[in-house]
Amino acid sequence: MTIYNAMVIPKIGNAVLKAYKDSWPRDVIRMHICSSLDFHAQTMNWDCGYRNMQSMLSSYLSHDSGVRDQLFSGGIISIPTLKDLQKIIENAWKKGYDRIGGMQLEYSLFGTTKWIGATEVVAMLRSCKIRACVADFDFTGGICDLNTMIQVIWEYFSSRCKNKNINNSTWPKSYTIPLYLQHQGHSRLILGVEKWISGEIKLLILDPQMKRAIQFHQREGDEANILRQSISTHGLSSKSKYQIAYLSQQSLYKKEKENSKIIVDELRHPKLKFI
Repeated sequence: MTIYNAMVIPKIGNAVLKAYKDSWPRDVIRMHICSSLDFHAQTMNWDCGYRNMQSMLSSYLSHDSGVRDQLFSGGIISIPTLKDLQKIIENAWKKGYDRIGGMQLEYSLFGTTKWIGATEVVAMLRSCKIRACVADFDFTGGICDLNTMIQVIWEYFSSRCKNKNINNSTWPKSYTIPLYLQHQGHSRLILGVEKWISGEIKLLILDPQMKRAIQFHQREGDEANILRQSISTHGLSSKSKYQIAYLSQQSLYKKEKENSKIIVDELRHPKLKFI
């Protein structure tokens, strides 16, 4: 397998929903999940950011929304290859988006094995006039901790997933995007959240690693368990800094603004809310 080809599992969100409907976890009292997307698995140790971006774009392009229309207008009508994504990000830098991030990567991605992160995702989307934002969670400064971040993520999904279904839980009738979760050395997608009878919130996290794709193939019907992660598992509590890329509720720019080219933390303090 080369960097040009990834293992793709279509409509992974639909499989997760089916898993819930077939076997609802006894102690889960509520669940919220994003709109469906395809899972693009990682093929190299450095391409997690690109694969997550492909998975996100599969969601954007498969739902009738202003975001999809804006991508179409920008020439993105199908999932870009890894090298195409490198070119698109380089073009965003040329237009002036995230000059600081571009400088750190020497304004060059095409044909390289350089890692990308949340700010590159946001720069690419903003260059398409999509109002993407980044939220910084730094647990070393005393403003917030991991539990605070988990609560902010819960509020994101619970406020945007409004279509009620079984067990007082929701999956979106309108379009709700996943969250791009970045920490040092790796990135993943947050597809949804659960609240358990104990009060614990668990995240449904899609890790692009190939072993996760193999698990989905081998354990059909168990998708929710594969995605489910508590705060104490899978390294969530071992990191002190995270970035989350997301779309603002007002997801499009009516016109290009020069200050939109500068990417800064847009988490609203002290309430700690996504805009």
